[in-house]
Amino acid sequence: MWLATQPMGRWLVIEPDPHAFAAALLALWETGRSAVLPGDDRPQTLASLAPLVEGSLPSTPPQPNRGQLPTLVPIDPEAEAVVLYTSGSTGKPVMQPKRFRQLTSELDRQAKLWPLDGGAVVSQVSHQHIYGLLTGILHPLCHGVPFCGDENRYPEAMAERLIEASDAGLAVRLVSSPAQLSRLPDHLSWQAPAMVFSSGAPLALHDAKRCERLIGAPVIELYGSTETGGIAHRRQTQTEAWTPLPDVEIALGDGTLALRSPFLATPSEWWQQADRVEPCPEGFRLLGRTDRLAKISGKRISLTAIERHLCQYEAIEDAHCLDLERRDGRLGVVVAMALDALPQDHASRRAQVATLRAHLATLLEPVAIPRYWRFVQTLPTNSQGKRDHTILKRTFDDLDDDRLARWLGARAHDGKHVITLEVPERLRYLQGHFDEFPLVPGVVMVQWAIRHAHEVFGQLGAFRGVDRLKFQKILLPGQRLALSLERRADGITFGFDSNQGRHASGRVRFTTESRDD
Repeated sequence: MWLATQPMGRWLVIEPDPHAFAAALLALWETGRSAVLPGDDRPQTLASLAPLVEGSLPSTPPQPNRGQLPTLVPIDPEAEAVVLYTSGSTGKPVMQPKRFRQLTSELDRQAKLWPLDGGAVVSQVSHQHIYGLLTGILHPLCHGVPFCGDENRYPEAMAERLIEASDAGLAVRLVSSPAQLSRLPDHLSWQAPAMVFSSGAPLALHDAKRCERLIGAPVIELYGSTETGGIAHRRQTQTEAWTPLPDVEIALGDGTLALRSPFLATPSEWWQQADRVEPCPEGFRLLGRTDRLAKISGKRISLTAIERHLCQYEAIEDAHCLDLERRDGRLGVVVAMALDALPQDHASRRAQVATLRAHLATLLEPVAIPRYWRFVQTLPTNSQGKRDHTILKRTFDDLDDDRLARWLGARAHDGKHVITLEVPERLRYLQGHFDEFPLVPGVVMVQWAIRHAHEVFGQLGAFRGVDRLKFQKILLPGQRLALSLERRADGITFGFDSNQGRHASGRVRFTTESRDD
C-alpha cells in the first residue's frame, strides 16, 4: 500500500481479506485520512466514486523510500472515519459519513452487552457494510482477539473455523446473516460457538430455532441501519420483541419508529425510521417497512433503482419490483412491454430474461437481480387505476401453487372478459403428459376456465356439463395465451387463444336453480 506522497482526504477501500482490510483502515486513520467503503465492486460503482476520492487501496505504485513515509496524526473523535453508501428513497446511493465518535459509541455498547472475554470472531458477512465492519472487524480489533472472515461465507469453511477455534480453547462469536443461517446443512459436524449474531433483515423464527438446535448456541439478532447504526436486539426463540440498545431512546407514537442515539451524527436530534412498529411490554415489534427498500440476503436493495435501471432498456415501458418474502430471499419483477416485444413462448421468454439479467448485471450486485420475472403489456392496477401490491403479487401465485396458470392481468369490454395467462414450466399437470413432449391436458384448460369464471362472475351454480368442446392446438409450457370468458343464461363460454391461434373452446353449463320435487 502507498500513502507517502499522496494528499489527505477520502480513499476508496475494497479488500475482501479482513486482515488486509484492517491494515488499510488503520493506515488511513493514522495518517489523517478516511475510508470510503462502497457497497459493491461493480465497475460502474467504482467509476462513479473515482472522482470523489484521492486514491484507492490496495494499490501498487512504485514503493517509496522511508523518507517519504507519512507522519502519524492523533485521531480526532469528531473526524470522519469512514464513508458508507446506502440506498436512499429515490434508489440512488446515498453517502453516509461516520465519525470516530459514532463508531466508538456503538463499539462500547457492544462490548458491554457481549464482551469477547479473550475469545475469537468468525465472520460470514462483508465488512464493506456497517454491521460487518463493527461486529466482524472493529470489535475484535479493539479488544485484541483473533478474527477471520472472507471464505467463511460458505458453511463448510465456517464449520472448520469453529472447530479450529474450539481446539485452540477460544469461545467464538459467529457473525452471520439470515440468508446464511437459513441454509445451514444438517450433515456438518458443528462445534458450538459461544454466540451467533445475525443482522441485515429479520430472521425467520423457524430458522432461529433450527440454528440454535443445530449449532447449540443462542442467536442474537441486531436491528439497525447504515444511517442509524444499531437500534435494538433480541433473541427470537425467547421473545419476538426488540429491546433498544443501551442509551438508544425510541418513540413509537404514530406507528413508525423514531429514535435518538449516540450512534447518530447528531445524537440530540430525533431520527425517523421507515419502519412500522407497535409497542409491547418488552420493547417493540417490527411490522415491516414503509418505503421502497428491501433487505435481500442481508443487504439493503432499492426496488426503485432496479425499476429505474430496467426502464433504461429500450423495449421496457414500465416495471415494478417486489419483495416476495420467499424463503430463498429473491426478488420478483413485473415488466411492461409493447405487445410486439412480449415473449410468447418458453424460448423467447428465456431469452428475454437472460437479456435483461445481463443488462442489470452491469449495474447491480447479483443478489439484487430479480429471480422471478413476469411480462405484461400494462402493469395490473386496482379499480381506481392505482398499482396495488396484492394484485401485482398475484402474478407470482403459481410459485406457491403448481396447479395454477400464471395470471398476468385481466380486462373487460362489452361483457367479455379476457384474462392473460402463461403456462408455468413447473406446472404439476405436465408431469407424465408426456415425458418427452410435455403439454397441458385438455381437462386442465377446462378447469382453468371454470376457476376464472367463478372469480369473474361469482357463484355459477352446480356443474352440469361441457358442450361444444374443441381442442384445436396443443398448449406447451411457457406459452402465453388469452382466456376469453362470456356469461350465458345457463353457464359460460370460453376460448383459449395465443399468437399461434385458437387452442381450445367450449361451453360449460351450470344449474342455477333447484328443481321442484
